[in-house]
Amino acid sequence: MRTARPKSLLERTADTDLWRHTLSQIPVLSGRLVYLSTLRSPVTGRYEHHGLALLFGDGEADKAIRSSHRRAFHDWLALSLPDKISDLAEYLRTTGEDPAQVLRHWSKAETWSSFQPVGALPAEKSLYISDMRAAIRILTMQFAVAEQGHSA
Repeated sequence: MRTARPKSLLERTADTDLWRHTLSQIPVLSGRLVYLSTLRSPVTGRYEHHGLALLFGDGEADKAIRSSHRRAFHDWLALSLPDKISDLAEYLRTTGEDPAQVLRHWSKAETWSSFQPVGALPAEKSLYISDMRAAIRILTMQFAVAEQGHSA
């Protein structure tokens, strides 16, 4: 287990460090959800981030990422459905992948379900699943229309 190194003269928390150096660079909530979910170990369920762990210790890193993941999830749930669709569309445009292809994969594999934080309440999970399915269906149609417009 890693222990924390002494902090610099500026006293910071793991939450602040994670926001300042990482999450503030991700402009959309969908992107934050995806990123934060990738930091969760599929084996242990703990969140792992090498840099944060070196500065603050494994426990503080896990706690900060877990808290940030819940916050991003709640912020996303609080958006209206049109805003969720816009947020997700913006994320898809920034991946460097073909959005239509990503959406096809997400529709089949439902990989987006893993973007939820551990401990989400049943009502939160239900809303997330419902709104993600709706957003993916709508975006699939929008990107298909856009592709047809480019090929015409």
